[in-house]
Amino acid sequence: MIDELTGVVLAGGRSSRFGANKALADWKGATLVETVIGSLLEVLPKVLVATKNAGELEFLQNARVRIVEDLHRDGHPMGGLLSALQRVETNRVFVAACDMPFVRPELIEALWVSRADYDAVIPVWRGKRQPLCGIYSRDCAGIMRASIREDELGISRIFDSLRTRFMLESEVQGVDPQGFSFMDIDTREDYERARGLRPC
Repeated sequence: MIDELTGVVLAGGRSSRFGANKALADWKGATLVETVIGSLLEVLPKVLVATKNAGELEFLQNARVRIVEDLHRDGHPMGGLLSALQRVETNRVFVAACDMPFVRPELIEALWVSRADYDAVIPVWRGKRQPLCGIYSRDCAGIMRASIREDELGISRIFDSLRTRFMLESEVQGVDPQGFSFMDIDTREDYERARGLRPC
């Protein structure tokens, strides 16, 4: 258990391409968001769920899971992450989106080991940075706040202003050979395809 790291699950998106709140979509007898939370709780003591619809997700709350209001109404991930960073007790968080059902606890552990004194530790897969499956320190909050104020909402844009450690694909493959941790579900087609997968 990584006691100095809090999990953050972002569940504040509009799910417009999915057609319903995908956080609540069925996933093998649970919901998508419960599945992601469960993966994080394998290695983290507590998880915050950032959402704009706290009432819908209130059933998730328990001694290890807390629902927090996403203070930014525009539906962008940076707002949800900033809202969570402002509420955690630990200095660092691991963030995942609520539509990423294959996040591997081993990846979280590998990112944690790589943290050193970096502000952010971000995996790279297939040449792309994966900002919604990484570790952030509370020191990132100021830059995020400024970016939101300037309407610069892409999380990847802040990395040049932070001390960022990018975990290379060759490193990621040691804990997630197929990169399933980074698979997200945007559409019904994505959902059906993901339901048929059996990650090894």
